[in-house]
This record gives sequence, C-alpha cells and structure tokens, in this order.
Amino acid sequence: MLGGSLLQRFYAIIKPSNTVLNAQAHLKFKERLLAFNQSWIEHSSTLLLGPNKNAKCQNFLAKLGAGLDVIGFAMTQQCNRVAALRLKRAYQIILLYQRIYGKQLLKQKIRSGVHLGKRPLLALLSAAFFQWEKERVTDEQLEKCWDDIAAVQALMNADQTAQKISGTQIHSSGENQEWEPVVDKDHFKIWRRLLPDSDLYQYKVYGQFLDIPPRAFYNTQVDLAYWKDWDKNTMEVKIIEKDVQTTSELVHWVYRFPYPMYPRDYVYVRRFKADPVTNKMIITARATEHPSCPEIEACVRIKTYCSQMVIKPHSSFDENGFDYVMTYFDDPQTNFPPMCYNWLASTVALKGYENISQKPNDRQ
Repeated sequence: MLGGSLLQRFYAIIKPSNTVLNAQAHLKFKERLLAFNQSWIEHSSTLLLGPNKNAKCQNFLAKLGAGLDVIGFAMTQQCNRVAALRLKRAYQIILLYQRIYGKQLLKQKIRSGVHLGKRPLLALLSAAFFQWEKERVTDEQLEKCWDDIAAVQALMNADQTAQKISGTQIHSSGENQEWEPVVDKDHFKIWRRLLPDSDLYQYKVYGQFLDIPPRAFYNTQVDLAYWKDWDKNTMEVKIIEKDVQTTSELVHWVYRFPYPMYPRDYVYVRRFKADPVTNKMIITARATEHPSCPEIEACVRIKTYCSQMVIKPHSSFDENGFDYVMTYFDDPQTNFPPMCYNWLASTVALKGYENISQKPNDRQ
C-alpha cells in the first residue's frame, strides 16, 4: 500500500502538463519532488539503505537538487527561446504597422480602450484600421474649396462677353486649363475639362435658386437619411466612421446605374461646414478605402472620385436665394463613348437640380 501510494504521488508530480514551464513552475516541481523523496526516505528501512541512512539520504537529495537545477535551467532556456521567437515576431509586426500607419496612430489604437484580456495584442495589431491622420480633410483643404466661386464667376464672365469658352483659357485655382460648356441654362450650367495625363473629365456645375433658403439646400446635401427621398438612384448610403478631431466622416454610398449595368459603390471621406460669420457653406469628399467596406461582386467600386461644393447665400442662411458651385470627377468604370457619358453626367446633374428644387423646403 505504501509503495502504491508513493507511486501515485510520484505520478501526480511528474504527469504531463499543457502549461509552459517557467521559473516559478520549475521551483514548485523541484519542491514537490524533493518532498516526495523525503517522504520516501522517512518510510524506508535501514535494511534497504544500509548504515548511515540519513547521511546517504542527504547526499542523495543534494545531488538530486543539483540535477534538477540543471534540467530546469535547460528546459527554461528552451522555453525562453520559444518565447523570444514569439516576441521577435510580435516586434516585427509592430514595426510593420508602425511603418504603414505611423507611430502616433499605432499608440492611439493600442490605447483605444480594447480589453487585451478578451482580445490579444497580436490580434489587435493584425486587425486593419483606418488612418485618419492622412485621410482626414484639413481646415486648409476645406477653405480652398471656396476658390471655386471665383473660378465659375470667371467662366460666366467669359460667356457674358460673348467669348467662346471652348477657346478661352480660364485660371482656376492657380491652373490654366481649358473648359468647355456642356449645359447652358439661365440658372443651371455645366462645364467640363479633360484632366491632365488622363482620359477622365472634370465637371463644374453652377446652380442658382431664388425661392429656397441656403440652409434647406445644404441639409439635403449633408443629411444622408434624406438622400433616398430626393435621389431615387441612391440604393444605400451610411456613415462608417467619424473623425473626432475634424468631424470628417467616412461614407459608403451605393448608386444605381442604368440597367443592365451593375450599381456603383463609393467609399469616401467627407467634411462639411456652415459658417454664418463668413456666410459660407462648404462640402467636400474624396475616395478612399476602408477595411470594413471591401469590394463585393454585386457592385463596381469607384476608386477615383473627388467632389466639392460651395454654397454662397444671397443674404443669410435662412433667407431665400443662393448660388452654388460643385466641382467633381470620377471614373465610372464604364465602356461608354465620351459622348454618351457626357450626356449621362449632364442629365443626372440636371435631374438632381430639378429634384432638389422641389424638395429642400422640407428640410429647413
């Protein structure tokens, strides 16, 4: 019985464990094994061990302890190598994300309140995140949009002096590019120009409303919940993420194209501002990417897109009358001939103008 009990206790000490051996575990293991041997010695007889039983036992325990120290050191070193490799891998991941996203952003994301007990650090680092430091719309970029007012005024002045716009070069935002008219109505005009080193056109739209307050029109542009009401081609539009520092927003927009073409979807950063002191309203947007909005087969992702709109009230935000200018370009990913896409772009813009003229008073 005694032998069986001791064997059971010995097995309980040395039985395999799924835990990684560390210094503390090794110390416990050594203590338990020495305690086992001490118990065995106390129950053993002089006949088994001979004379000087205690001295022999002490010598045996000393050698056993030294041997265990050597074994423990070797096992600890092996475990340290594994841990070192894991730490090295984690450090390489951190360096990679630091190069991609920047040091300050990496610190911000790690400190963003994620409970590491539920979500390991490596899982956090391997998860993609959005880099607002580079993608946000700055104050300077927002204010620069206001230059469009002067640019479109130059285009209209050229038209009023009976010059052909297609043959007149107009300075716009410091560039000397040729604009040509696409639509020319009393209160609604569109120009276009070919972008340098590209087959894409940039469009500039001018509109004027005399019976609608600027605030109502502005709300139709920034209130995404209202988009589907005045733009029936909008299938889905929602805010994905917001930047606390600048109030920039990340938006996913799905737009219906004429049958049988697939819908187009946009992922873009936008920012808007209405300043009653300067009497300015500005909205700007540009395409970007976000890990929570991957491309899907049901839509064609528009990766080239930029739009900006400025609204100039005739008096105040809440009194009827204002002018607006919208400048935009995108790559619709179609095989349309230029003439067909030109017709499509102008028709959609004019239809939007007509829809807004009937709706925005509901948004005051």
